[in-house]
Amino acid sequence: MAKFIPKPTVFSAIAIAQKVLSNPEVRKRLIAAPGIVMDWAQQQRAQRRNAERRGLPDPTSRFGQKSLERRVESLGNVVVRAFPNYDDPARADLLKAVEGLRVALAIAKPMPFVQRKKAHRRIDDQLDQMEAAMVDAVLAP
Repeated sequence: MAKFIPKPTVFSAIAIAQKVLSNPEVRKRLIAAPGIVMDWAQQQRAQRRNAERRGLPDPTSRFGQKSLERRVESLGNVVVRAFPNYDDPARADLLKAVEGLRVALAIAKPMPFVQRKKAHRRIDDQLDQMEAAMVDAVLAP
């Protein structure tokens, strides 16, 4: 049984996402993204601001295996809707990053409680960064 999340998997996911989302051409396309993508980005930004005001995020909606899986699925769905062309390189790269998080969650699932929680914290941090990068790219001024 694995005792840790392979760091290259998780860290390469965020590196890929940041590289793709910093591309000016990709940012231009995201500004013209469908309304559902814009709604997701605005909702994410509002949730983050509310969490900052309160000091802590709502643990029932952000942590634990199922919650992290829901967040990864949500991010994956947004990527698919933001980049509808199957042959779009940005779509492929971002979906690869999302898949890296799915793999990390699959590895974490059978771990003993303490190790799983440590892995979840690392995955949550990476997911926060990917969501923030996507929100910033979609809602760029």
